[in-house]
Amino acid sequence: METENWYLKHKSRIMWDVRLAFRHYGKHLAAAYSKAEAEAIVTESLQGFEALLPDLPYIGGSENPNTRSLYWTAAWLAMYRSLQARGASVEEAARLFYRGTASYFDSVPMRWLMRLQGRRHFGRRRMDTRRRVAALSQQRRYPEDWVFEVVDGDGQGFEFGVDYSECGIVKYLAREGAPELAPYLCWIDYPMTAAMGVRLDRTETLAQGGQRCDFRFSRREPVEVEPEFLHA
Repeated sequence: METENWYLKHKSRIMWDVRLAFRHYGKHLAAAYSKAEAEAIVTESLQGFEALLPDLPYIGGSENPNTRSLYWTAAWLAMYRSLQARGASVEEAARLFYRGTASYFDSVPMRWLMRLQGRRHFGRRRMDTRRRVAALSQQRRYPEDWVFEVVDGDGQGFEFGVDYSECGIVKYLAREGAPELAPYLCWIDYPMTAAMGVRLDRTETLAQGGQRCDFRFSRREPVEVEPEFLHA
């Protein structure tokens, strides 16, 4: 059935996606450990991620844009476990994830693709899709999915917003026994949107103890964010 095997049916593409990004984590891992150890961590992480794929909850597959966020959470979880085995704290792992992901977004051709995504971010087609997926999420058809609504812009500070009342990342990491990782993954949204040329303003997230995740998007200059764990 599709609901049971979507990740396995798309395994080749998913593994390629994660493998390509993890290549850009190498220099940061090597700086923290060694080149040989960095290669071992990436190999272990990919193997661990592959083992997690069959048990990832189905939330709509290709029809749900958040599916990619969910399988990427599993990829980070796999690397987190590999780093934990080497004595790394959650802060140390988060620092490597943040810097590795930022390097990936800044690579060629990824930086061009991210800019293209940014130009489409405010387009009518993307907004229509976003509203459709938001309405479906309200039905709570998939218990492990995100639940959210689209917020109309105020004409001044932001063009549109998204309020999440349930987070698939929080749910998945809690299920896998690693809830402590979730608050740190929220920070990756900032280099991602900055790479798109999109400004993200946010005052709270569910993973960080808020009542919601209040994303607000605009075409203004992206905000520079330096989470404390980057300098710990």
